[in-house]
Amino acid sequence: MAVTKKDPAAVALGRKGGKIGGPARAAKLTPEQRSEIARRAVQSRWAKAKKGGSHKLRQRINSARVATTADNSDQALLSLLKRIRATDSRAEFRRLSDKIARVIFHKQFENA
Repeated sequence: MAVTKKDPAAVALGRKGGKIGGPARAAKLTPEQRSEIARRAVQSRWAKAKKGGSHKLRQRINSARVATTADNSDQALLSLLKRIRATDSRAEFRRLSDKIARVIFHKQFENA
């Protein structure tokens, strides 16, 4: 089977249109439409992971599940917020912010 090379000019033109098309489409969407698209994407990723999707995705979700099952209460969220207020370290701030995001995402997913 012969492999044909793509025309570099056509590749560049397609890439240029692709770079413009995505942001142009996003700019036309309402906040509600963007939110709905994001919600469907998250649900699709979770469905793939539950069915036995990619190994890395399953691993990431399982580690997030372990981390959030102990931390999904309102009390844990309040504790994280207090710790983030008291910290001076940027690295600690990022780590706590990620934990807060996981707790909130877990709560939203359970309530969906």
